[in-house]
Amino acid sequence: MQDLGNKLSAVVAEHHQKLLRKVGRFVGVVFLFLLFIASPPQLSAGDIPELNKLITNGGYALNKKGETLFSKNFRSTFIPASTIKLLTCLAALELLGPDFHFSTDIYLDPASTLYIKGYGDPFLVSEKVRSITEKIAALGIKNIKNIILDNSAFALEHEKTEGAGNSTNPYDSSSSALAVNFNTLPLKVVHGAKIKSPEPQTPFIPLMGIVGNGLDSGFHRVNIYAFPQISSISNSLLYCGQLFKTMLEEQGILVKGEIFHGKVPSGAQLLLTYNAEESISDLVESCLFSSNNFMANQLYLAIGVARYGFPATWKKSNLAMNNFIRNNLKLTNDQVTMVEGSGLSIKNRVTPEAMIMILSKFRPYASLIPVKYGVRMKSGTLRESGVFCYAGYFSRGKKIDPFVILLNQKQNGRDKILTILYQQ
Repeated sequence: MQDLGNKLSAVVAEHHQKLLRKVGRFVGVVFLFLLFIASPPQLSAGDIPELNKLITNGGYALNKKGETLFSKNFRSTFIPASTIKLLTCLAALELLGPDFHFSTDIYLDPASTLYIKGYGDPFLVSEKVRSITEKIAALGIKNIKNIILDNSAFALEHEKTEGAGNSTNPYDSSSSALAVNFNTLPLKVVHGAKIKSPEPQTPFIPLMGIVGNGLDSGFHRVNIYAFPQISSISNSLLYCGQLFKTMLEEQGILVKGEIFHGKVPSGAQLLLTYNAEESISDLVESCLFSSNNFMANQLYLAIGVARYGFPATWKKSNLAMNNFIRNNLKLTNDQVTMVEGSGLSIKNRVTPEAMIMILSKFRPYASLIPVKYGVRMKSGTLRESGVFCYAGYFSRGKKIDPFVILLNQKQNGRDKILTILYQQ
């Protein structure tokens, strides 16, 4: 209560003095009392003194029964890193619907050219590609001339995601309307020379031999955008095309021609539409569990499509997300700033207050958030930028209490802060 008085004193002092001069001390006391009871619960939140020494630049909040009882720097913005995925996933669940499924279309023209058109499926992995080729074979297709890949459902202003680097690490892979295995290539280098596929579901393709040349011995999963373009089409499309070609041949389908980038012509016949088995709920659970940046931004771009239609652009998604933040969550630009959906960018900003509100809205989907240290929460880390965050729920019987820890400092004290908050 003392802290509340300190916060309120500056605000009400001038009004208090004027009121005392006009109508006396009694009315002034009444005024202070009414101002106190009209204040929102969040303003009454006090910090926890023992946490102050752990925080040089950061904030936290703990909410119980709809009231924020403990907080620090409640309305200051911080870089959220991957905790912003909670907002991306919430918007996907609300705007696309938890039962939405992505699709991929397969066409064939009279010249036996196969067209593959993607619509941004975040989970088009090797197992799915094999399922698609099995379905093509089941239609009686025996020969294919060329394979043409259509990624026109995305028209991104910049290929590389805001905040992504040029490293070979999978977390730097970029978005695409048609991409396999999250745009990351698995390979195994044996004794510095022989290159193989390290997983049974993904056959060896020529791209592995080229990318693996020069890598150290051992298992690798690499961002294919980090390597020089190998052919006339992007490494992403080449990867997709080679994987489809190899699996078509495994089904006994002869592929005589080459792999190209293009659009489906009007004369091509739709062979099949492959609807992903995973719903948005499934994808959100997987995305949050693995903290997959590629999946998060595919969902982020799908949000823009849901609002403004194809083709997907960063601008459409930014507008759609801003609209969701303002209209659905009743938050302002001063509380949340988003430029991409994964948390890679240090331009993303959020206040502890806003994250508590996001978690309150996320409550019906809380079971989709992974458990760490026995706590259901999403972590966020940008080590080089000094960003260490947690956001989630403490389970207390049947009730779950939202909390957030946002540290933008060199010292990573989030585990200690988590422990202290849990004890409150």
